[in-house]
Order: sequence, then C-alpha cells, then structure tokens
Amino acid sequence: MIRLTAAIAALALALAASPAGAQGTTGSISGRITDQQGAVVPGVTVEARHRESGFTRTGISDEAGSYHLGALPVGAYLLTADLAGFRRFESPAVEVLVARTSVVNPVMEIGAITDAVTVTLPSLPLAVRSSSVGEVVDINHIQSLPLNGRQFANLAATVPGVGLGFHSDVTKSAQYSPQVSGGNGRNLNYIVDGGDNNDDTVGGLLQMFPLEAIEQFDVITHRFDAEFGRSNGAVLNVVTRSGTNQVRASWFTLFRDDSLNARTTIETIRRLPKQAYSRTQFGGSVGGPLVRNQVHYFAAFERTHQDTRQAVDTFGLFPGEEGVFDVPLRQNLLTAKLTATLGRDHYLALRYATDRNSQPAGVTPFSARSSWATTTNRFNSINLNHNWVLGPAALNEVVVQYADYVSDTPANGTGPAFWFNRSVRAGTNLAAPQRTEQAKWHLRDDITRIATGGGLAHELKAGVNWIHEPRLRVYSGQGLYGIYEIATLDLAGPVQAVTVIGGDTSANLPVDLFGVYAQDTWRVSDRLTLNLGLRWDYVAGMPIDQTGLANFERMQAAGRSGRFAGTILDDFGHEPRRDRDNIQPRFGGVFDLTGDGRNMVRGGWGIYSDFGYINSNALTAAFDVAGGGLEFLATDPNGLRKADGSLFTITDSIEDIRHLNTVAGPPPAGEVVSPILEQPYTRQANVGWARQLGRTMTLTADYVRVDGRDLNLRVRPNVIVNGRRWLSDVGVQPNGSNFRTALSKGTSRYDGLILALRRRMSAGLDMTASYTIARSTSDVGTAYDELNQNLIEDIFDPFSAVQQGPSARTDARHAVTISAIVRGPYGIDVAPLFMYRSATPLHTFEGVDLNRDGMNNERTALAYRYTGFDQRTGVATFEEDGPCETVNCSRRAPFSQLNLRVSRAVRIAGRVRLEAIVEAFNLFNAANPSLPLMVGRLAGGAPNPRFMQPTAYAGDVGQPEQRVGQIGFRLTF
Repeated sequence: MIRLTAAIAALALALAASPAGAQGTTGSISGRITDQQGAVVPGVTVEARHRESGFTRTGISDEAGSYHLGALPVGAYLLTADLAGFRRFESPAVEVLVARTSVVNPVMEIGAITDAVTVTLPSLPLAVRSSSVGEVVDINHIQSLPLNGRQFANLAATVPGVGLGFHSDVTKSAQYSPQVSGGNGRNLNYIVDGGDNNDDTVGGLLQMFPLEAIEQFDVITHRFDAEFGRSNGAVLNVVTRSGTNQVRASWFTLFRDDSLNARTTIETIRRLPKQAYSRTQFGGSVGGPLVRNQVHYFAAFERTHQDTRQAVDTFGLFPGEEGVFDVPLRQNLLTAKLTATLGRDHYLALRYATDRNSQPAGVTPFSARSSWATTTNRFNSINLNHNWVLGPAALNEVVVQYADYVSDTPANGTGPAFWFNRSVRAGTNLAAPQRTEQAKWHLRDDITRIATGGGLAHELKAGVNWIHEPRLRVYSGQGLYGIYEIATLDLAGPVQAVTVIGGDTSANLPVDLFGVYAQDTWRVSDRLTLNLGLRWDYVAGMPIDQTGLANFERMQAAGRSGRFAGTILDDFGHEPRRDRDNIQPRFGGVFDLTGDGRNMVRGGWGIYSDFGYINSNALTAAFDVAGGGLEFLATDPNGLRKADGSLFTITDSIEDIRHLNTVAGPPPAGEVVSPILEQPYTRQANVGWARQLGRTMTLTADYVRVDGRDLNLRVRPNVIVNGRRWLSDVGVQPNGSNFRTALSKGTSRYDGLILALRRRMSAGLDMTASYTIARSTSDVGTAYDELNQNLIEDIFDPFSAVQQGPSARTDARHAVTISAIVRGPYGIDVAPLFMYRSATPLHTFEGVDLNRDGMNNERTALAYRYTGFDQRTGVATFEEDGPCETVNCSRRAPFSQLNLRVSRAVRIAGRVRLEAIVEAFNLFNAANPSLPLMVGRLAGGAPNPRFMQPTAYAGDVGQPEQRVGQIGFRLTF
C-alpha cells in the first residue's frame, strides 16, 4: 500500500515538475485535424475565443494532427484553425462544459487562408471520451425550467437516474436533496468553483448560492474519474458566473400568496379555510468589464421572505396548542466574483459568497406550537482559483478556499419534551438546543499534461487535495430537561422511556482530509478511449481518541479477552488504528461502434471512498470525551412502573422511578466508536449504450450497480439475553438499550437501468425524458448514507437476510422524469417538469417486545401497502401485501408532481428585455402523504389507531407543496 501511495504521489510530482493544469472548474476542446483526403495536418494554429469575455487560448496541432486547448472557462467559443495553403476553418459556437472535453475535428480545405469554411457542430454531441454516467445542466435550463424555491440543486432531478427528496436533518428542513444510487443526498460531493461545499456534521449540501450566480453544473451520477474524491454516491460540480465584455444586469421578483394556492390537504381534512400564504423572492445580478478582454466583475443577490401557516392537531392532548400558526422563513444570498486574464497563460478568479437564513425546526402537523424552534444558519466562503498554462501541453489549476458556518437552534423553553405514540410532540423541542460551528480550509492542486505520439494520445492528470478543518464544533443540549416517550395518545398513558442529558455536551472534532490521484484518458484510437485512474484518500482525526474513557476501556478489555469473538462487536479489542487503505482503482472505456461519434458503448468499474459525516459515527462519543451525556435513563417497552407497581405517567416525578435509572456515575454519552473505524465506500460498475439521432437527439441506456461497504452503523447491542443485559458483565454505562456502538460494517446494493431520451433546442423544442427501474437494499435500515434506525432484530445475527431490506426513503422501483422547454407562438415559452416515483419502503413495527430483548423493533408479520385516504375524514386506507420477510417490508404512497412555467419576453429598448413569468408547482395538487415508522400495537397489545396513517401531506413543513401559483418578472439589460 505504501509503495502504491508513493507511486501516485511521485506521478503527481513528476507532472507538477513540467507545469500543467486540470479542469475541475473549466473544460477543454480537443480533436484531430485532417485534410479532405483524411491525412493528418500538423502545425495548424488553433484558437478558441470566448464569445462574451474575449478570453483566448491557442495551440498548435502536433505531428499526429492532434491539438488540445485546456483550462477553458465554461461557455460558448469561436474555434478557428489556420495554416498557410488552407482555407480558414471556423466553428462559431463550440460549447465548453465544466469538467468535460468538447471534441472538434476540423477538416482543412485547400485554398487561400482569407477564405473561410464555417462549420456548425451538432448541438448535442455524445461524450466520446468519458465512460461515466451523468449530465451537465446549463444556464439555459437553469433559467427556463420551473425551479421551486430557486434551489439550483433541484434541477439535478432532471438528470436521468436522480430523484429528489428533503434533507432529513432538522437544521436543513427546507433544503432539497438529490437522491442517487439509493442514497438520500448526504453522500454526494458538492463542489462549487472547485471548492468543497459539504456539511461534515450532518452531511449534504452546505452553502446555497443565488440562482442568478450559477452558470452550470455537472451531475456525475456514476463512475466519476479519480480527480473526484470524498463521495461514495455522486458528484455535483458547480461553476458560478463571470462578467463579460458587455455590462449586463438582471432583476427578478417573484410573488406567491394564498389567492394563487390550493388549500393544503390538512386544511381540507380539518375543514379549515385556506390560510394566509405569502412568499416573495427578489434579487438580481450585474456584471461587466473592468478592463475589456482581461478583467471582469460579477455579483448576484437574492432574498427570500416567506410566511406560511401550519395547521396543528394534537388529537385533543393539548387543545391550547392546536390551531393554525405562522411558519416564517428568511434567506439572504450574495455572491461576488472577479476574474482576470493575466496574459495568455494565466487566468485568475476570486469569489466571495455568503448565505444567511432562518428556518423552522420541529414543525409538523402533530407538533404542539410551543414545541417549535427556529434554526439560524450563517455561511461564508472565499474562493481563489488560478489556472496557468506553460506550453501547448501543460496546464495547472490551484484552488484555495476558506469557508465557515454556524448553525444555531436555541431552546424554545424549559421543561421536558414529550413524544406521544411516535406522532404528537409537545413540550420543549426534541432537537434543541444545538449549535454547530465549522471552519474549513481547502487546497487543491490539479495538473494535466497532454502526451501524443505514435498515433496515441494521453491526457494525464494528477493532483493533491487537502481539507483542513480545525473547527468542527458541536453543542447538543437536547434532553436537558428530560425526554418522555409515551406509548399512547393519552396524557395519562404509560411512559415507555425517560431520558435526561447532563454534563458538558460540546465537542470539537478537528479533521484533515488528504487525497492524491492520477488519471489517464488514453485515446487508443479514434474509436477507443480508456479512462484509467487511481486515488488514495486518508482522514486524520478518525476514529477519535477515546483513551481513558471508561466505556471504551471496558469494551476494549472485553474484546481482548475474546468476549466478542464472532459477534458484531469483534472490532473491540484491536489496537486503535487509522483507516489508511482507501486505495481506489477506477477504469473504464468508451468505444465508437460506427466511427462517426454517433453510436457508442461505455462501461467500467471503480472504488469510491467517502468521508463519513460525524453525526453518523463519532459525534455522540465525543460528548463522552468532553464529559457529558446521560444522567438518567429508564426504559420499558410495556411502560415504566413506580416502586408501588403502578404505571408512571408524565404527571409523576422522576424521583418515583429513580430506582429504574440505568445510569451510574458521571454522565456518559453512552456511545463508543470502533477502534478500527473505516470510511464508507462503494464499488460502482456500469455498462451502457448511447446513440445520436440526427443533430439534436440522443438515446441512452445504462445499467449501473453500486455496492456499499463499511457503511456507518450505530448499533444498540446491549439487549436482554436470558433475562439480563448482554453487556452487564462488561460494565458499560448506561446498562440499557441506549448504549450504542458506532461501527463501519453496513452494506448496501443498488441496481438500476436508466433509459433517457434527450433533445436539445431545435424547431422550438428542448426535452429530456428518463425512466429508471431500480432496486436498492441495505442492512443499515435506511438509505445507505443515512443514520440507521436500530432495526437489528437479532444482535447475534445482525446481517441475516431479514436485515437486508429495501432502503427506506429511496427504494423506488420506478421513476419517471420529463422536462421540456417549448418555444410557442408570440414569443411564449412553456416549460413543464414532471416527476413520478413509485412507493418507497416503510418499516412497520409490531409495537410490543415479542422476543423479550428489551427492544421494540420487531417487524409486523405482514407487509402493508398504503392505498389512499378519505379527504372528508382524513382516514387512510391500506391493504395487506403478503408476509413481511425483511425490515422495511411495507410501502408508503407514491410521489408525483407536475410543475409548469409559462413565460414571455418582450424587448423594451436596445438590450433591455422584460420577461413575464407565471408558474404553478404541483399543478394537479397531488397530496403526496408522508408516513414515518409505524407501530402496529400499543403497549399492552391494543391496536394502534394511527397505524399506517400519514403524519404530513403536501403543503406541510418539510413536504413538497400543495398546488402553488407564482407570478413575477425578470428584467435583463
């Protein structure tokens, strides 16, 4: 391993020694120049000029007729080729996409150089040199498609094979998440202008940017090259806009109010009038030259001011907390960028961005108003990008970025938090108070060298990546006043668990992420290209140092004695070690079947390591290091009982059950991390076919497989075995089911067939239509990048076939996405976006402890499928769906949504254009009900009246909206 790592580093240094560059934020144009007889033409001067900024890059074809123009800022270029004795070759609109190579093969004709041969390229060429699966979303689609909330990542859902959900963490309740390969968006690598934009605490996208500031983004869903790391799912690579030689500006304003909306489903069920709804988004951009053709500026701003209302029902538990209440959301986004061309060989970009937002936390239709909290988030980032060209075949790109982030959710009050029947929440907020602080430096140096000879061409890349995060600090005060879990929808119902947190529940987990890679795009012939890469990643700071912690030392001692041999806890007893074996070979190929770039097959295989965000493994154990955690814990699935034998209720004092406390001594967090924790990774494979139909259409079919390994698990192993806790003799605290171990033993599998038809704008129609049939399974219980839900039924057989169930949230058997832009008469554009996803899995609990292990996680004997609901009564219907053979055997409701945008632009004067916009989201008003984990029986065995009943619908917080209308305008000049 050491030799292999050294070899990669040596290659990187060797390439660095002959100055080079890469294309993390840019693209390239390359090809082979021939004459009319097909003979190669060396010595041709090739120039690419950015049509709007004047940026220019030149090169000369080599003895094989090959040329390469790299490190090109994205956009449209005029490509010319000149050689004495030949007519000038011109291609006026070559589109350069981020991290992609546009292939143009000029054919030189005999004649005077003053004559010109103008060639119009196909508007949708196939990727002839990349075997990965994905698509670039350009500025035309960003500005023309209906984009709910103007979150640019939403448009990732237009890429074949990508779904759309919500981030599952309470601090990001208003953030959409792209779903790829069975994940829920926490495992993507989000890159903006070459800089890291990932939340290392809870996973997913970190900072938001104004939509006016986005130029394009590349969504690579499967099998990306070795230059991309820290992702076992996909890559979303974003480039922000730059100024041009013309002063250009824009201003937009969008309005929503209740006169344009339908009633929410909850309002309909409860016969409430349509509630007040107000949302205004406004902002704009400006850009232009400081020095023509050399220095340009750009800035964009966006403000969201939203006031919606949420209807709340506590089923009569708290009448004073029921009704309809305001849910405010505020957000301010700003991005400013300066670009400079310092001669022909240097290009510099400096970008600053900030995001300030506040959003509700803990808002549901069944959460008492007093239990709501508010999360505020503050983001800043400054990004410097320098690409440098030395000679016709060497490029270098350096990215330096600093970013910081503070998320704060203050407590909404004092007193216990109550959770009734896994439905109604009251008292203090379950997720508050909490605070997260991140400070992150990111340094990238990517290098490229083009090597040709003997008819072969190599695009050799290598690079190093360092993310230094000195502050990754988290404070969690949930449970300071107690958390009560009540089995029934009854104030006098039996309490199943009481938890109280104390001590110092704050921790700082500084980490450093190192990566080094080498990649070769080897053009073996005009018809065959191989993509060969190797990457190594290392995380310093994981697993965390737990030396001296009582729980960890006791688990280690038990492991060394052989206590855990052959069990899920066999990590313990090993000497702590870092995860240094993240070696990731990646290889693939693309073959031109017909030799004309119109009929391709592609495929490959690779290993992809991720960074496991700290909330999935080390966070709770870090509180133990700090000296905070559980002060009191008592659990009983059948209800806690006081000393006199009567059931404990929320009106009783904790002192009445003090004898049930399983916590002894100082507050332990009650979690230990494996001493040999590994970073999660996937093995990805794909094989596909792509066919160009005419100039503007392509048809693709790709089979993809993704196998997840070393996935994070948070296991509760201290179950009851033969009447006593399994770890009682070990001496862990607390001596109950709340004791957890963070392991990296989970597995998953995703198989998908992705069919897509694309048509770029021609004859007034631009369209992408895709269908995905897929299966996603995982033994972590949820999507493979989510926290597990403690569904292990037999701790001594934790990876049985029973545990390998469908992935909750994401295992949709069928998915359809259709987006289009239609240029109609009278300058009217119509743009629909339709999304459909079949039902995703749901775990249905029996609700009673059948195997007497102290855990209420046994699955129901039968699987159930949600079938609908009665809007008059709100009662949902469901049916039996055969025996329940695995976890997550039941199914929720399918999801569908049609969004529509109609716009018309008119010229006011000169370059001043006014675009009127009318949009409708969820046009057919689909209810899209949400069902969480479901309990079949209450404590004591009585049927649960809330079984298979939705807890939220479209229009509720954290759900897609009911039918919502929006009107506005966009002024450009």
